[in-house]
Amino acid sequence: MACPETSTKMEDLISNVPDIVIDKILEKLPIRKAAQTSVLSKQWRHTWLSLKSLIFDHNFRKELKYNAETSNRREFCLIISSILLHHNGPVHDFVLSILGCDLTNHSQWISFLSKNGVRKIVIINWGDTMDLTSYIFRCTELVHLELYNFNLNPPPTDFTGFPYLKHLELLYINFTKQNSLHSLIRSCKMLATLKLDNWSGMDHIVIDAPSLQTLILIGDFESLAFGNVRSLKSISLHLTKMPKKLVTVETIDAVNLLASSSQLQTIQFGGYLCQFLAAGGIIRSPQNTFHHLDKLCLTYLDLSDYGVFSYLLAIIECCPYIKKLDISVIPGENVGPHILDYNYNYKLNHLLEISIKGIRGSCAELKLVEYLLVISVVLENMFFEFGNVGIESELKMSKALMRFPRASTKASLVCQERPWNFFMAYL
Repeated sequence: MACPETSTKMEDLISNVPDIVIDKILEKLPIRKAAQTSVLSKQWRHTWLSLKSLIFDHNFRKELKYNAETSNRREFCLIISSILLHHNGPVHDFVLSILGCDLTNHSQWISFLSKNGVRKIVIINWGDTMDLTSYIFRCTELVHLELYNFNLNPPPTDFTGFPYLKHLELLYINFTKQNSLHSLIRSCKMLATLKLDNWSGMDHIVIDAPSLQTLILIGDFESLAFGNVRSLKSISLHLTKMPKKLVTVETIDAVNLLASSSQLQTIQFGGYLCQFLAAGGIIRSPQNTFHHLDKLCLTYLDLSDYGVFSYLLAIIECCPYIKKLDISVIPGENVGPHILDYNYNYKLNHLLEISIKGIRGSCAELKLVEYLLVISVVLENMFFEFGNVGIESELKMSKALMRFPRASTKASLVCQERPWNFFMAYL
């Protein structure tokens, strides 16, 4: 049994920990663990109520042993409301992951945050889609905003923007009006990263953000238009459905604007986008030359479609300074090699690395590999992954690849995928 003197020394040691150290310790702890530190000493009793980061995520639910089917949803929400009610000081980070519980209180929570200098809000709604409270537009000090599974209305007329917002992610958002996104971001002058994933209610995308550096769009749209995107460095477009309409004038202008950008370094086109652009023939224009692009990534390509195959060759020839090229292909009908042709005289003088995924040995795929090896003068590595084919087909394809001439004497073909392919690692 510890003597009173020892207990007093231990208590003094805990009580005399500097406030800055206490803050650092509490920042590393989940909320429930941080709350338990209140029993350590008088100095610690209320300190956790000044936490600047409030994280109510999966781990928080797990610690409370909360289950959406058996637990009291009202009690779960009351715990969050109580913590916010007794909180003392600013809240910089607020993360909320809701699993089927009642979100009717979220309006009050966001209202509280808007008055306490919140800089980061992440709200993930795992239940039914619901309206996002308009109090979100009062959080004028936001730097980071992520929303999942909400109906998003246009900002109110008195909304002057998020002057400090740099990162915006909207996933599974239903835009109640076509101009909701444009109305939101046009006044965010510092917005650097924008990600939209699987949205609804918006067919025509308009991006106007002068400070935007990274743009990621994954969804279904019919047209794309850019306003001021002079700072854009990386763009990733993934079209989930083939539009019924042809390429619009706005989309053509958008591609032309990307080509003229001196900042753009990375492009990734996926889904049905290449097929969509190929149908419009817009890449054939001489003005669509990407002089500053370092990396080009084209995914979900059906090379049995002659239009897609031709588009692929055309866009590669429009990127003379790329250093890295990533391509993934999907199964398609085999086509005769006589209709596949390319410009033997064109050369890529900067391309160092190529990655091709999903090869199954079609004429178009082999023709593509042959083309890339012939035009890549300084190539160092071509990484490739086979699709779902047998070992005999892989060996046959490997032999065919080995026979292709290589413009670069340093070029190596590197097989990546199954562990038992180690003996074919370098060809």
